[in-house]
Amino acid sequence: MAVISTFCKKGGVGKTTFIGYFAHYYAKQGKKVLVLSVDDQNSIFKIYGAEDKIFSRNDNYLEFLMAGHAEMGDILIEVRENLYLIKTLNTDKLSMKLTLERRQEKILQTIIDEYQTFFDYIFVDFPPSSSRLTEVLLDMSDDILLVVGLDSLGLGGFFNTIQYFIDNDINLNGIKYIVPNGYSKNKRAPKISFEQLKDQAQEFTPTAEVLPPINDRSIIKNIQFEGLSVFDDEGNLTPYDKKSLETLKEELIEIFNMIDI
Repeated sequence: MAVISTFCKKGGVGKTTFIGYFAHYYAKQGKKVLVLSVDDQNSIFKIYGAEDKIFSRNDNYLEFLMAGHAEMGDILIEVRENLYLIKTLNTDKLSMKLTLERRQEKILQTIIDEYQTFFDYIFVDFPPSSSRLTEVLLDMSDDILLVVGLDSLGLGGFFNTIQYFIDNDINLNGIKYIVPNGYSKNKRAPKISFEQLKDQAQEFTPTAEVLPPINDRSIIKNIQFEGLSVFDDEGNLTPYDKKSLETLKEELIEIFNMIDI
């Protein structure tokens, strides 16, 4: 029963895709998994081709539960077997309430604690922007996975994340793993960025383990366009895409099995 967050102060590094596949991987193993989206765009729904469920009802957001206008089961949205999502409506407003009303933090902690009795894992998907809600949930997390894009902007996001933790008194030791994303052995920039990231992680997050880099693969965009997760059945993919999907799946499983949470 763990709360796991993926985070980075840089958009477009693959946080949502990584956590979406990680959550589905556990769900396929029979674990009960919950993903809490604290991104107003609720992009995690797109990973499972479930965008229609974002706006299918307007009374089943996290904010309604925190205000006492919904029950815990009312806001759970099932997208795969054993896999449920929770969406948010206005995180800026929720963050303001957390800042102005201290009891709201206790309410959120109680909600997380209650869900932990029903789920084996709770994953939290953040936007790159920061807020009081982000700070509170990072503090509540048992493990933080820092996803870093392997380019100069991605490395900048790594530094911004470290500074954000320091500025807001968030424990850097909570970062348990660093997930390098967007690697290509045939491109010079990702290889250099990966080496630089390992050096910087040793300096700033010495207790975190740097995982093997995830390769940049076009198949991810292809299956997301079809509304498929990497751990879904292959659907109507071409033979080439099916082969690429299998390679990606094997790569991700190897990395997921390295993560001890």
